Amino acid sequence: MPKLVAVTGATGFIGRHVVTSLRRQGWDVRVLARRHPAEVLSPYHRFELVLGDLSDTMALERLVSGADAIIHLAGLVKALRREDFYAANEGGTERLLRAAATAAPSAMLVHVSSLAAREPRLSPYCDSKHRAELMVQALGGDRIWTILRPPAVYGPGDREIRPMFQAARLGLVPYPAAPGAALSMIHVADLAEAIAACLTRSGPPQETFEIDDGVPGGYRWPDILSALGEAVGRKPTGLRVPRAGLSLAARVNWLASKIDRQARILQPHKVAEIYWSDWVAQGTRLQEVSDWQPAFDIWRGFRDAAKWYAKARLV
Repeated sequence: MPKLVAVTGATGFIGRHVVTSLRRQGWDVRVLARRHPAEVLSPYHRFELVLGDLSDTMALERLVSGADAIIHLAGLVKALRREDFYAANEGGTERLLRAAATAAPSAMLVHVSSLAAREPRLSPYCDSKHRAELMVQALGGDRIWTILRPPAVYGPGDREIRPMFQAARLGLVPYPAAPGAALSMIHVADLAEAIAACLTRSGPPQETFEIDDGVPGGYRWPDILSALGEAVGRKPTGLRVPRAGLSLAARVNWLASKIDRQARILQPHKVAEIYWSDWVAQGTRLQEVSDWQPAFDIWRGFRDAAKWYAKARLV
C-alpha cells in the first residue's frame, strides 16, 4: 500500500520536481498551498490539497495528520524586511514541527535547508536558515530526520539563472564573485531524487548532509563559463563584477523596494553572502548512506536547462 508524504513548498521550482519524483516512486502526496495550484501541479494529477501556509497552525496539522513522512521545502528567499526571513524560515519551521508533534509524532522528516545555513553571520537569510535547522534539532524529538543543505540549484523551470544563459548567448557574462571563489551546484532533478532517497536511506537516524552534484571541490567561474558556452553554442567572455559595483546595485534595489513594496533578492545584506568565497559542499556524502547518485554535472545539466529555456522561448 502506498505511503503518505506531506510536502510544503510543493508549488515552487524545486517542489514541483520533488512531487514528480515522489509520485513516480508510488508515494501518495499531500501538499500545502495558499490556493489551488492547478496550473502548477496539473501534470501530477493525483495529490491531496490542504489550503493554507506556514503561518496557519490548523492547516499544518491537517497537512501532516497521519502522514508517514514530511518534506519541508517552503521558505523565504527574498523579503522586504529582515525579520520576515525569521518569521517564515525559523517560525514556519517551528510551527510545522509543533504540528507534527501533535498530528504525526512518528513521521520521518526531510528538512530542505540551504548551504547558506553554514554561514549564519553573512546575512539574515543565512541566519534564518541556520535557526530553522536548530529548530529541527531541538523539536525533532525521536523521529527520524534528515537535514539537506543544497547549494545553487538550477534546471528546467528555474527562471532565476536564466539571465546567465541570455548573457552567454550575447557573448559576455558578468558574474559577482570573490577572486578564486568556488561553489557547488546541483541539478534540480538530482536534488529531487536525493530528497526522495532520504525517505529510504540507511544510516544515522538524525543527520545533516551538504549535497551537490558530486564534483570534488565544486566549480570555479572558468568552469561555469565553459559549461554555459557549450550549452548555448557560443564561447562567452566572463566579467567579474567588483563588490563595490554590486553593493551599489543592491542599494538601488533597496530604494526601489521602499518605493514599490516589491521584495527583491539583491539587497545590501545579501552582498556579503554573494561574495563569500567558499560555497563548496563538505562533510559526509548522502551517497554513502543511500542509493542516490547524481546524474548531472554542470556541462550536462546546463545543456538540459538550455533546452528547456529554448523550448519555453525564454532565451
